[in-house]
Amino acid sequence: SQQDAAKALKCNVDAVRDKLMRGEIPAYKDGTYWKIPKTLLQAYVENEAIREAKERRKAHEKIQDKKV
Repeated sequence: SQQDAAKALKCNVDAVRDKLMRGEIPAYKDGTYWKIPKTLLQAYVENEAIREAKERRKAHEKIQDKKV
């Protein structure tokens, strides 16, 4: 459920709903309800962590390049 996803992501339900509507969180609709498979939610979290780590690494490398 959206509430379970919000707890797992440590954010509010509105943020989850926005991510669902934008297609950021993989899910499907069953009537009026969003179904979010736990494995896909876990994959989303892992992919976000990887993406953010790459951004931090890139920013760090940029700072290091300026020091040289």
